[in-house]
This record gives sequence, structure tokens and C-alpha cells, in this order.
Amino acid sequence: MKLNKFTATAIGVGVVLSGTVVGVATPAMAASTCSTRISADRSTGYAKCTGGNTRLSEHRVKVVCIGPRGDKANVYGKWVSTRHGETSKAVCTTDTRTSGVEVYRVTVETEEPV
Repeated sequence: MKLNKFTATAIGVGVVLSGTVVGVATPAMAASTCSTRISADRSTGYAKCTGGNTRLSEHRVKVVCIGPRGDKANVYGKWVSTRHGETSKAVCTTDTRTSGVEVYRVTVETEEPV
């Protein structure tokens, strides 16, 4: 099989780029395992992640709170260590009965240094 210089260079660059993408994507995908939950009274959301590739791996909970009229607001927990399996929490209200405010949705945000 005879290849000209341009074709050989293009194939070589493609292989190098493919290797770079896999090298960057693999650590982030295997970085951590996360779970979320809502308190029994629906006032607080929690997120816990374990794993993390470095001591700087962090995560925090993002809670969407909803009021009695359907108004929504985002509340964020503090950034905590993923490597140490810490739990982040965000509170929508201290009293769901009188306020009518409760947790609508819980998600987690992660920060994995490259």
C-alpha cells in the first residue's frame, strides 16, 4: 500500500488527536460516584459523592425549591471533598408546613481539576 505524505500526516494527526481525547476524557468519567436525596419533610436536599482523582476533587448539591404559587428558586450547598465522601446540603425552608416551600429537584455539581 502506497500512501502519499499528506495522507500519512493526516492519519498520524488523527491518531494523536484520538489519543488525546481519550486521555482527557477517561479520568473525568471515572472520577466519582454520586447520589442525591431529599429529607422526609422535603425541606432539604443532599448530595454525596465518593471517589475523585485528586485531593482537589469537589462537589456540591443544587436544589430547586418550589413555593405554593409555583415559584422556583435555586439553592446551592457548600463545596465539599469528593475524595473524602463528604455530603453537601442545601435547605429550602426550616418549616415546610407553614411556608409551603419544599424541594422540587436535587442535582449535583462536580469539580474535577484537569
